[in-house]
Amino acid sequence: MTAARPWIAGDLQIRRAVLEAVEAHALETYPSECCGFLLGPSGEPGLLDEASRAVNEADKYHALDPERFPRTSRTYFKINELKAARAFDGAEAAGRPIKVIYHSHCDARAYFSEEDAATFASHGELMWPCAFLVVSVEGGAVTDRRLWVHRPGTDAFDASPLEVLE
Repeated sequence: MTAARPWIAGDLQIRRAVLEAVEAHALETYPSECCGFLLGPSGEPGLLDEASRAVNEADKYHALDPERFPRTSRTYFKINELKAARAFDGAEAAGRPIKVIYHSHCDARAYFSEEDAATFASHGELMWPCAFLVVSVEGGAVTDRRLWVHRPGTDAFDASPLEVLE
């Protein structure tokens, strides 16, 4: 999968305006987590030049079944899987694949949590063909951001370089 979609391995570049859009999204939704996608041209595998917001459905699921979904949007994000699958397929067909799923952490660092890892990898396989960006919002200010990539054959994720382009 990595050869066909090299962005899965990380070491990506993001346009400053796109990163600022992600950070603005994180600040707007604070103290809830935001989520969305980062896209870029298939001909430039390392470039992220577009952000697309998604809806965090954590509160909806929590309200419907608090035992199965005990966490709210304050500490958890949930993207509608059918909408995400359609977004991945549509972006791929348009030659502008989704290369990153992003989300924010509220009053916590930009780490890839056990919950994140369990959501996006199982039995050594990656659920979605992408890398992951976590933006930290603490006390209403963005304090950190970090790109994460799946370690093949495991359910673990490692930090990866993310270069900001002017």
